[in-house]
Amino acid sequence: MDSAEAAATHTSPHLESSNVNNVQEENGGEAVVPLQPTTTPSGAPMPTTTDPALIEAWDRCWTVVKASPGEFDVWEELMRLADRQDGGFTPDAPPANIANVRILYDAFLEKFPLCFGYWKKYSDLEFLSRGPEGAIDIFERGVKGIANSVDLWVQYCTFIMEHKADNREEIEQLFERGAKCVGLDFMPHVFWEKFISFYEEKEEYSKMFQLMERVIRIPMHQYARFYQQYVQVASTRPMSEILTEEQYSTYKAKATTREGQEESSKEEMTEEQLEAEIRRLVIEASGLIYARTAEETNKRWPFEAEIKRPYFHVKPMDMPQLSNWRRYLDFEETEGDVERIRVLYERCLVTCALYEEFWLRYGAWARSLSNVDLLQDIYSRAVVMVPSSNPSLALTLAMIEEERGDNEAARRQYQKTLENLPGHIETIVRFANFERRISPGDLAAAELVYASQLGLDNVDVLTQTAIVTLYAKFLWQVRKDIDGARAIFKTGEGKFDSKFYFSNYIKFEMDQPGEDYEKRVSAVYEQVRYSGLSESVRNDYGQSYLDFVMEFGSSAARYNQLEADIKAPSVYVAQSRKRAAAAERAEEEERAKKQRQEEEDEAKKGDVAMDGQAQIFEHLEKEGVATASDAGSGLADPAHAQWAGPASGYSYPPATE
Repeated sequence: MDSAEAAATHTSPHLESSNVNNVQEENGGEAVVPLQPTTTPSGAPMPTTTDPALIEAWDRCWTVVKASPGEFDVWEELMRLADRQDGGFTPDAPPANIANVRILYDAFLEKFPLCFGYWKKYSDLEFLSRGPEGAIDIFERGVKGIANSVDLWVQYCTFIMEHKADNREEIEQLFERGAKCVGLDFMPHVFWEKFISFYEEKEEYSKMFQLMERVIRIPMHQYARFYQQYVQVASTRPMSEILTEEQYSTYKAKATTREGQEESSKEEMTEEQLEAEIRRLVIEASGLIYARTAEETNKRWPFEAEIKRPYFHVKPMDMPQLSNWRRYLDFEETEGDVERIRVLYERCLVTCALYEEFWLRYGAWARSLSNVDLLQDIYSRAVVMVPSSNPSLALTLAMIEEERGDNEAARRQYQKTLENLPGHIETIVRFANFERRISPGDLAAAELVYASQLGLDNVDVLTQTAIVTLYAKFLWQVRKDIDGARAIFKTGEGKFDSKFYFSNYIKFEMDQPGEDYEKRVSAVYEQVRYSGLSESVRNDYGQSYLDFVMEFGSSAARYNQLEADIKAPSVYVAQSRKRAAAAERAEEEERAKKQRQEEEDEAKKGDVAMDGQAQIFEHLEKEGVATASDAGSGLADPAHAQWAGPASGYSYPPATE
């Protein structure tokens, strides 16, 4: 059951008694309070309102998203309707209000976890209902759903700084978590500014400076501004205050030792001179870092400048945008920095989340790292975002779960895929072989996969044919159940006209020895002869049938009769069709020749007509009947010459005759 179905079948809590119209009836002296419906006609949770139009719209929207969870606009309409419920969303709101909003946001964000703005709105609502802990719960879910959202991490860190201001360690740890997720983004400046200001407010200048040194190494949009800020701090704060003890010792040794100078001849430096020299060395070293960062930023700028939509949306991407992401990924993979490659894939799969090709490409790259946990994470998110009509991602995830040893998770993926796509052949084969691999001593579960897909009403004949054939092959080749396989093959007799079915059925019977060997194989070949397969295919099978009777048959008369029935008519038909095709080609060539001649004759007539029309124009102009400006009006057109003739001295029959 998906998120929309779960939400639509949820039963909301009973409305508060203040919202219920009490209707008293005498019944043993007790008042009877009629129960209010807790669900709409479609099974959705009932909104707390007396407005019938709102209830109708609410029910209609839930019906749509239950059938089509990808209808983004309808989800948005549902959220607007939820805001109109009586009582709002506060600690004093009716319990049904709070339940309805939670059901709605949980269902929506399960389907669209990349919509960071809705995580923020949900956390605001939970803050009103449950306070800071409620908001934190939603923020935690949000940064798992879209871990590379700079905005969401900034909002989360800001919230913790406001509501847990005294817990410096927790705030610091949260910032470091955010840095791992969004620090290498091309536009992370708001996050880094917030992190730097946290240390500055705490007057932890050493940590602040170390953080700034990390930041100036990152290729990003505003790298130069962070470098200027770094130089300003290095120029104004005491070196002993902003450098670690190890850094200070290293720079001090460099400052007090000149190149080529003996240890014994070192000059003593004053404290001011030492400070100035260390400061110079620090800024000089940072200049090299800045140059490298500028170079790396400029490499990426052409790709970044082409990114027009860095956020998730259900609208399709245009081709130039998709091409830019492909080229950008090619570039980073060539550069070879694993962390930067990972970060770019994560950014790409916010914008291009609905495109299977990028998930598959990310998975292929992760596979090259032999990181099965990363693979599991990638494909778990992919199956949420990519429409279930294409199950290749879900099937890959099932294989990864099996590889990780989580067989129950793998089984759930197969089962869910078959629920969405009954009779999907690849899923059936993979599911059955999964059960075979994990239980080699007991093949009942594997057989059940095939058996459960027999006789489905909502699959076409080709799919039914494949299921029957594959099931029979499983019984024959894996379970070694010859009678069972034959029984399944026989269920297709007279129903399936398929080369796949007949080829496997023939091969099966030819592999089974016995006294009735010729009879059994011949029976299948006879079905082919009278099947709905094309004549050419039946002829191919017929030749194979003749070869079989020659090699394994017991009667020359039988072979001669088959040759007369199969081979001779086929030769005659082939020759007859060859003659007919040759005659048709000759006829077509004659028609084409005649048409070319007619076109040439028409062209000659047209030339004569044009010459005649030119003479008419010349004569009419002399007589003053038609001027040059009248020529385009049709006045002197041969089709009108009958009524133009008397004035011009010419008389022509109507052009329509």
